[in-house]
Amino acid sequence: MTKKVLFLCGSPRRKKSASLSTARYLARFLDCDYEFVDVAKARLSTDPTEAEPAFLEIVAKMQAADAVVWTFGAWVLFVPVQMQYLLDKLFTQGYDFTGKIAAAVMTSARAHDDFILDRARFVSEQLGFGYIGDVSAEGNPFFGYADEEVAESSCRVLAGQINRALAAGYIPARHYPPVERKYLSPMYRGPGFAVDGSPAAKTGDKTILVVTGNRLSEDPANAGVAESIHRYSRNSVEVIELQDRQVGPCVGCYLCDFRVEGVCVIKDEYEAIKQRLHQVDGIVFVGNCVSGMVDCYLKAFLDRCWGIAHRPSLKGKYGFVVATGGGPLEADAAWYLRGVLNKTGVRCIAALTQSAADAPAFAATVRRTTEDLDRALDEKWHIADRFNTRAVAWTFRDLVATNGMILRADYKFHQEHKMFDYLSPGGVNALMRLLFKSEILKRRMMAVRGAQVAKGREKRLAAYLQCGGRLGEGKEI
Repeated sequence: MTKKVLFLCGSPRRKKSASLSTARYLARFLDCDYEFVDVAKARLSTDPTEAEPAFLEIVAKMQAADAVVWTFGAWVLFVPVQMQYLLDKLFTQGYDFTGKIAAAVMTSARAHDDFILDRARFVSEQLGFGYIGDVSAEGNPFFGYADEEVAESSCRVLAGQINRALAAGYIPARHYPPVERKYLSPMYRGPGFAVDGSPAAKTGDKTILVVTGNRLSEDPANAGVAESIHRYSRNSVEVIELQDRQVGPCVGCYLCDFRVEGVCVIKDEYEAIKQRLHQVDGIVFVGNCVSGMVDCYLKAFLDRCWGIAHRPSLKGKYGFVVATGGGPLEADAAWYLRGVLNKTGVRCIAALTQSAADAPAFAATVRRTTEDLDRALDEKWHIADRFNTRAVAWTFRDLVATNGMILRADYKFHQEHKMFDYLSPGGVNALMRLLFKSEILKRRMMAVRGAQVAKGREKRLAAYLQCGGRLGEGKEI
């Protein structure tokens, strides 16, 4: 019986995505039949308990396949939230795919690739898959790849691994021990805790904004954190519960970078919340652990903050992050939230986890951290960057210098703030900014570049075949 490979494509850019292009190249070397499923097109709901027809159709295809290849672009250090909707449902509804193998094809800007693919492996193994390997390609949806030959070779290597594993019935050994499913499901919320002590007098003149994904009335742990900050801060505290706000997933149009004003074109509440982030003095992210990361409401919001990561316009602000409800998974979620908060320019003074401590110790730590945040705001703490923060800054500096500066919003921001050595205003960069100013010119030039990329790929493929390489014997279903 012919083996089958299922590519689950999560990019909201869909047919335009670099990850899909990479996966299609890999599929040409498979000896088994394969199928591409557009997870973003399925428009899965945010309710993890809902088994809508589109979800059940994807599950049926996963159950019928021998291997699944997660195909996605790196969206704010994890999969796009459209793919996380699928993961949340799989964990909540108890699906298990033991006896099958999984792999990942990811395109990114080479920022934290190992961390993201490690999360893909973790999620795969918690669903029962044996993880065979992955491809990390430095994909640019507009101009191809930074090193196309290496990306193509990586695809051929992974295709060979999949072919040999399926032919031999090989299932790779687990890397991660099983984690209780409750910690991976959005239905599990951390326990509440007592918030005792006298409230602080509101003598401060600052404002702290607490951003939480879940509705606090349904999340006792996050509610306790928010209440603690309210009670113990000397400053004004506002809370945004994203579950009750209209903030849809990012669609990957890149218009926030193409347009010099850097405004998201999706008409919902995101822009108003983004403006409030810039108006307040302190920012706290409180995330419930889901699928080993954070809840989908907060993740959707962070995906939309992509432009702020390129243009860290929240410098001069302070904050901290809290991960709840994930037991052993909270450390990774807190690391993730700290990294995202730092990317926006906010100085993160602490990353807290709930489950490793008893309730009184955690309550005391939230109180002390809130008091420290007040001090940081008043005293303008100077804190030396740690390695990770510095490395992220260098990475984004290089990305901006090589790619971002051709995008008009990035160029304007970094020029005005003298943050990095930005490229000259003339020459090819002027042409690139002109490209994104005219929709007609953009389409034409991108079509020309796309044809060049395709022609070069076919030329290299012909050379590979001439040297003894071969295509796979599988076909697309």
